[in-house]
Order: sequence, then structure tokens, then C-alpha cells
Amino acid sequence: MNRHLIPNEDTIAAIATPPGNGSIAIIRISGPKSSYILELIFRPGRGNVKGRALDPHRLYHGHIFNPSTNDIADEVLCVLMRSPNSYTGEDVVEIHSHGGHLVPKRILEILFGLGIRPANPGEFSLRAFLNGKMDLTQAEAVSDIINARTEEGLKQAELQLEGALSQRIGGFKEQTLDILAEIEAQVDFPEDEIGPIAKEGMVNRINSLISGIRSLMETYEEGRILKHGVKTAILGKPNVGKSSLLNMLLTKERAIVSPLPGTTRDFIEESIDVRGIPLVLIDTAGIRKTYDEIEHEGVRLAKKKAEEAELLLIVLDGSEALDSDDIEVLQGAAGRRAIFILNKSDIGIKFTPEALPSVIHRDRIVHTSAKLGTGTEELKDAIRGLLTSGNAHTDGSEIILTELRHKLALEKAANGLISFLNLLKNGDSPEFLAIELRAALDSLGEITGEVTTEDILGRIFSKFCIGK
Repeated sequence: MNRHLIPNEDTIAAIATPPGNGSIAIIRISGPKSSYILELIFRPGRGNVKGRALDPHRLYHGHIFNPSTNDIADEVLCVLMRSPNSYTGEDVVEIHSHGGHLVPKRILEILFGLGIRPANPGEFSLRAFLNGKMDLTQAEAVSDIINARTEEGLKQAELQLEGALSQRIGGFKEQTLDILAEIEAQVDFPEDEIGPIAKEGMVNRINSLISGIRSLMETYEEGRILKHGVKTAILGKPNVGKSSLLNMLLTKERAIVSPLPGTTRDFIEESIDVRGIPLVLIDTAGIRKTYDEIEHEGVRLAKKKAEEAELLLIVLDGSEALDSDDIEVLQGAAGRRAIFILNKSDIGIKFTPEALPSVIHRDRIVHTSAKLGTGTEELKDAIRGLLTSGNAHTDGSEIILTELRHKLALEKAANGLISFLNLLKNGDSPEFLAIELRAALDSLGEITGEVTTEDILGRIFSKFCIGK
């Protein structure tokens, strides 16, 4: 059995707050022994009588102690949440202790000494899913909320946690079930054949359903970018203002800026939120022909980072005519997603965009002055427009796909419906038609977790942090 699919009779514990220095740490316990363990290790403070049952969903002040030695571990606040009114659907205890490394560890050691098992990554959320507290899309949203890198990414995760994606998938399932009921009626009453008008209506309904599924599938690229970000390489020959551009976008001095060409020998990575899209900006060494061994290695690394990047920001010195080094950089952008930045516009542009090589998209040219800080907003608009193709759904009101497994499941469902249409048009028996519709339903059920496997659950919940 997958190690994440443990029996629910186990009681588990983990620290639910980030490790390190902090004023408070939360130790979470879940399972049938939770309240019993709390009685063993918790001494209520003044006003609370030892041995009296604690009311659920109420914070109690007191001390955690080791029942083996009677030594006090820490002064704490404790809360008991009774099943099923808890995050996991089981009895849950949360101990709010002092933060840091030592105190939470000491409390965990007491718990483990009493037979409580350490929680696996994502095991609390897995139990919530197995106990019907949330479906699989909502469980995935918990992880997305924790790892959100922009406000728009957070909005999408919150929509999914609220059940927006589940409702959309539920709508697809209801439409499929309605048609399946009609087909299965044909199996039970074969004498009642589907008439031409009813058949045409069924075809139209299926086509409309397929269109809706495909429309949702098309949001995946935008959702993937929103969730995982875009690796973006800043490229150009030496001294065109790449490092100045990085500092301008970050609004801080992150890279060393010098009038001497070749100052940047290695690469610098920084994350930034551009119009709701997380970018990983990579400032690279200037690309040019060089006989300096160290600089040559920097150029090689710059080209490698360019190959790995999803977006290129090509920086040109607009105050000078193009030279062979510029041409080499521009040729490397052929066929790539790229924005072309004519920097140093404060000095004056010495050439027109029409003079640039044909590989450059004229609508992707932005004028900037990293020295004066101008052109930043236009550059951000250009980045967002290119990455979303101008059709952004991320206004916080419309759900989009952020998981590849969701897209693949929808693709399987759509293919099942297409197969159904082909069989229907060929006049195949209702039994075969029903098989294709059930397959489509199973594919939709994979998204919400109604149809799943241990392998799928293991892969999903193993990505969670311990304690969630």
C-alpha cells in the first residue's frame, strides 16, 4: 500500500507552522487518540479543573508536561476539535506553544513517546479528503494557497478551494449523466428507438458539452504560468543595460552596474510579480566574442540559460547602431517568445525599428531608459500581453486550470464524448454508446477524486508540506 494511504485508526502529529524563530508554533494532532493524549499531557491553568472534559472549539491556557518525568515542556494554549467538525474530519488537537526550534521539538518528542506517529507530507489534507471534508481539487487548492506567488495566483487557489472548479466539473457530469440516462433507457426498452429529432438534439448537446470542456482546457497554459511562473532570461551584448534593467524592474539594487563591459560574469536570479504573473528573472553575462576564459564561460552560461528560458528579454542599446554582437543575440531569439527592449532612450534612438532584422516582431518593441526608470510600465504590459495572448481570465472571478492532470482528464473526457458521437452517427447499439459516456464520466471523476488510485493520491499529497 502507498505509504500515504494509511489506516485512519492511526493518530498522527506534526508542526503546522514554518520551522525557525518565531513567537508561536502550532503542533497539530489528528486521530482517534487525540483527546486522550491531550488529557495525558495537558495541565489546565487557573480556572480550569484538571480531569474535567474540555469543551471543543475553545482555547484553554495551561502547560504541556511529560507524563513520564512530570517535567513541564512549555506554557501553551490548547484547543480540541471533535469529529466531524474539524479540518480532517477526525478528532483534532492543536497545541499553540512558544516558537523556535527547541520547544516544538520537545513537545513532539513527548507525543511520539506516547505512540503518536509522525505525519507524512500532506497527510492531514489527505485525511480530510478521505473523510469527505473536501474533494481532490479543493485539497490541491490548499497547497496552492500556501505556495501562491502572486495575488492573482492566490485568488485562483481560493476560487478552487471554494469549489468553483468542482462545480464546473459537476456541470459537465450532470450533462453527461442526462444523456447517459436516455441511452440506458434504450437498453431497457430497445423498441423505443431514438428518433431523428431526438438524435439531432443529442448531438447538439454533446457538441456543446465538448465545446465547454475544451474552453476550460484552453485556460491551462495561463493557469500553469500563474502557478509556476515563467523563467525569463535577460540577454544582450555587454553594457546595454541588462543589470540596470533588472534593478529597475526589482526597484532595488540587486546587480552591480558599471560602465565597464563584461562586469557580469555569472548569472543572477530574482523573482518578481509582473501584472499578477510570477517571473523568475535571470540577468546573464553580456554575449560577445571574447578571448577571456572567465568571460567566455559566462557567455556560454548565458546562452544555456536562454535555451532553458520560456521568455527572453532582449536588450539593445538604442543609442548606438547594431553590430555583429547584437545580431548574434537577435538571431538566437528567432522563433522564441521574446520582447525587444531599446534601452537608453534618454540619449536618443539611433536607428528605427524598421531597420531591425525580420526575426523581430514589431509589436514587441519597448523603449526604456533604465537610467531614468522610464518604460517600466510599458514593458510590464508587453510581458503580460505576450504571456496571456491578451486573453487573461485571471481577474479573480473565473476559474482556470492550473494542474496538468486536470487538463489531461478533461482531454480524455472530450475524446470519450467524440467517440460517442461517432458511434451514434454510425447507428451503433446503445450498450456501446453507454460505455463511452461512462468512460467520459470516469475521466471527469478523476479530477474531483471520485475516481482515483493510490498512485494518484500519493503523487498529489507527497508535494504538500508536513503539517498540512
